[in-house]
Amino acid sequence: MTADPVPYFAQLVKTAIDISEHTAWLASPDCGAVLVFCGNVRQSNRDRIVTRIDYQAYESMALSQLTAVVQSLVTEGATRALAVHRLGMLEVGETSVLLGISLPHRKDGFQLLERGMEQIKKLVPIWKHEHYRDGNPAWVEGS
Repeated sequence: MTADPVPYFAQLVKTAIDISEHTAWLASPDCGAVLVFCGNVRQSNRDRIVTRIDYQAYESMALSQLTAVVQSLVTEGATRALAVHRLGMLEVGETSVLLGISLPHRKDGFQLLERGMEQIKKLVPIWKHEHYRDGNPAWVEGS
């Protein structure tokens, strides 16, 4: 990842998300707060044991919408914002989504980060195909 004058960044990836690399990109001399949310595959959902999740997307639209979300976070007060979503088969414990912002102060950042995550869930066309221990996979909406 290289330095870029654009204060927001969005990406869809098919390999592990490098959290430290992206957190470093968020750092700015003007910012005292770097806030990061990592969404990880959990081992249970809806009273079932999850073994893995296959994330699929309408990729061109997903990237466009993901970019719009991080751009809006900058418009709403973040100095920098990024979102990275992983696609493909992920095992329990792996990071599926990373959302981060940097700001001069932390006070309003937590609400901004939460709004960003809600917008990703609502607007970005990415679907989860959960696989369970009992062998009956199911498509589920983001939660």
